[in-house]
Amino acid sequence: MKRSIALTLTLLFLVVLVPTLSAQYNKDLVVQKMRSNGALVGQINTAVGAEDFYTSALRLMDLAANFKALQATDPPKGSKAEWERINGEAVRAAFRGVGACGAQDLEQLKAEVGAILALMKEGHAKFRG
Repeated sequence: MKRSIALTLTLLFLVVLVPTLSAQYNKDLVVQKMRSNGALVGQINTAVGAEDFYTSALRLMDLAANFKALQATDPPKGSKAEWERINGEAVRAAFRGVGACGAQDLEQLKAEVGAILALMKEGHAKFRG
């Protein structure tokens, strides 16, 4: 009898509590990171315009960190797989942008910033709109 009760309680824990331990939508985190991303994009655009590769690289790494943090939470709506794909691609585009900064390749840097902006637009259309 004790074993049956323990098994029932364990199953109840697994069914009820474990799903709530997953990375649920965290509105405060998402809002904070999105606002930060908006400011970072402005700083990156200014730095790119001035051909300031150092500042561009620093801000791109900040942007990558924000996208990585977003990737770890659930989306407010829509597909988790798409959420992870968009945020993951944004991280990789930011890394490629940092590489372009190291090579002082302005055209590649602009292309990667453009890719990030396109991913942000796609994400907003899928998860915010």
